[in-house]
Amino acid sequence: MAPLRCHLLIGQPASGKTTLAKALAPLLTGPGDQPAQVLSTDVIRAEVFGDAAVQGPWVDIQQRLHQRIQEAVAAGIPVIVDATHARRAWRLALTQALPLPAPVEWIGWWLYTPLPTSLEWNARRERAVPVPVIQEMAAALADPHFGPSRSEGFAAICAVVPTHHDDLTPVLQAELAGLDRRIRSATNRERKLQRHGYSRLLDLERLLYLIRLLSSWPDLAASDPASAEELEAILSPLPEGDLADRASAFQGRLHGQCFADASAIRGDLAWLEVNGFCSAVPSAAPIQLAPITTGQRGDRPAGAIHGGLPPMGDGPVFLRVMTLLRHLLQVPFDRPTEKGANLHQHLIKATESIPGAYLPGETATLRKDLEKILTPYGFRNRNDNVRHGYCLGTAVLSPPRLRELHNVVRQTAGRLADPSAQDLLAELDERLGWAGISADGLPPVRSYARHAVVDTALVRRDSLAAPRRAEAIEAAIVEHRRVLMQRYPGVGSFEGSPEGELRVWPLQLIFHNVGWYLLFEDDQVGHEQGLIRSERLDRLALRNSHGDLRRSSEEHAAAVNRLERLLHHSGGIYFGSDLEQQLAIASPLAARRSQALVTLRFSCAPWSFAFIREGLQRYPIEHTRFSKPLRGDSWWHHPKAPHVLEPGSSDSSHPYPVELDLPPWTVAADVDLRSWLFAFGGGIRIESPEALRQELVQRSREAMEANGVLHAGQSSEPEQLSGNPRFFSSRLSRD
Repeated sequence: MAPLRCHLLIGQPASGKTTLAKALAPLLTGPGDQPAQVLSTDVIRAEVFGDAAVQGPWVDIQQRLHQRIQEAVAAGIPVIVDATHARRAWRLALTQALPLPAPVEWIGWWLYTPLPTSLEWNARRERAVPVPVIQEMAAALADPHFGPSRSEGFAAICAVVPTHHDDLTPVLQAELAGLDRRIRSATNRERKLQRHGYSRLLDLERLLYLIRLLSSWPDLAASDPASAEELEAILSPLPEGDLADRASAFQGRLHGQCFADASAIRGDLAWLEVNGFCSAVPSAAPIQLAPITTGQRGDRPAGAIHGGLPPMGDGPVFLRVMTLLRHLLQVPFDRPTEKGANLHQHLIKATESIPGAYLPGETATLRKDLEKILTPYGFRNRNDNVRHGYCLGTAVLSPPRLRELHNVVRQTAGRLADPSAQDLLAELDERLGWAGISADGLPPVRSYARHAVVDTALVRRDSLAAPRRAEAIEAAIVEHRRVLMQRYPGVGSFEGSPEGELRVWPLQLIFHNVGWYLLFEDDQVGHEQGLIRSERLDRLALRNSHGDLRRSSEEHAAAVNRLERLLHHSGGIYFGSDLEQQLAIASPLAARRSQALVTLRFSCAPWSFAFIREGLQRYPIEHTRFSKPLRGDSWWHHPKAPHVLEPGSSDSSHPYPVELDLPPWTVAADVDLRSWLFAFGGGIRIESPEALRQELVQRSREAMEANGVLHAGQSSEPEQLSGNPRFFSSRLSRD
């Protein structure tokens, strides 16, 4: 059965559509046939709301319009839809989204009425349309990318210029007489194209809009207040349901209800997942064409939509463009490192191994696809410099999250004086600027109270703490390369600190307490493993970073794993100077570790125990044991917290015992342990090991002697400090 031809008028208000509809209707049927039915949205508005001037809910008008189109098609009566159809979504709602009971060929009648003429005609109307509305719709129709086209599901689009003709009838007759030939010719040209599941413009644009939406808000969820504010500015209240339901709501609001089919979007999400679009890791797998579903086939017996195809409706074009689009999603701002290199050639090179991608020499094709296909859908800023590359929104994070990330990097570069972060911050500032995201002037939500004691602007120029100097040591870490360093003479040193030249395997950079440190393994000739140590960056210079001696990834990983175990058990970055002890503590065998660990036991006053029991991660929880509560205690503790020791007497000044199993070097000489433990003063009583207790007593005596509280050699009780107004009170509450 030949498809029924129905007609869609297209033009801004006051462009002559109603006049054309009256002239066209008698020409569509022969003698004895039912006349074509003209469906005017203005007439329907008057029926529904009592007055054509009442701008009531569009959905009420749309439902009645769609119902009458379906009834007319079922009866075999041609339909003329008299409305502006100025936006693509309004046209697609009829040509491709509306289910019909019989095959239909939509013919578009585009009225090229000059805007001044429309404004003049509008002024003569009894019910004039606001001038800005006419101007806006005229601009939408003139859009070179989203103006009316055959690819929207039209079998043909006929152009009419009402101002050129006093009588439209001969013009319309001529257009109607040539329709068969035009449609047949266009159909023949498209027979050679490879159709697929996204050949229809409606399906293709729904997919592209979905990708663009998710590239700005990956999960469409209000994960932070700023994202919630941006999303609610689009749609409030925020939609619920799964990702497809939420995307459907946003698609309908942003682009039109024809793109809001949640079931179809669910299929789009599945296709994106299968084809690697949801992964941040670049994919080299070929893009798979989506199958043509029953509802998309042009040869089905009823409801078929005969019309043109967009460029990506052809399988090979779809494959090459989507391969490029996926690459840009996964590698935003990909561009050549060589100055002056061709960006488009670089993109072809980056994807040429993927079947279906652009071939060498197709730079003109790629450039055209970017300009004509991807740029209009927002995958590149139209006014941006092409040298900046291309990006898709924020790809991984929303703009508010990127601003938070910028703040973290800025704090790290500033307060923590991370030389690597300073370079990263400069690059991040540049990239965010390209993406149109400004982080300047935004007060930080989170900050660091502690800051580095080293000012990177005041260190030696060849120090590893100087900006850009840390990059060389980072490269050595990544490349598993041995380096030659020098520790400056005269810098701060602890007992056992290395001196002079150091030939080491760098493992990691870490911020600890007051500054940035390099963790490294000594290159001990003749031994498979060397001593792992640490040193502050500003005390080191890199003398040779270009050595040829490298070790395997497996060897490097083994050293890093050993380092992680030492960090875990030590609670700091001091690892002693005994390789055998390090190997024992870093052993994967629990029995060997337990034999090497030393137990530190001390008892706490109630006020100090309140602080100590809160620090469950200061040292490994599996090697930490706290006192149980005394009878009558009301303080809370988690059931999984290690409160296993029996408390002392309730009348004791220090009734709460604590035990820590620590590496021997931590108990013997670690500064961090002493800074923490000794700071509690009389709030703790060390019970073992005896050497640590004696050290605390000796340090206290030396401090009192140095400050004139106790004279050298004096053995009597020191001056009473408690309550003495000459002394500052501790900030630690003893209540």
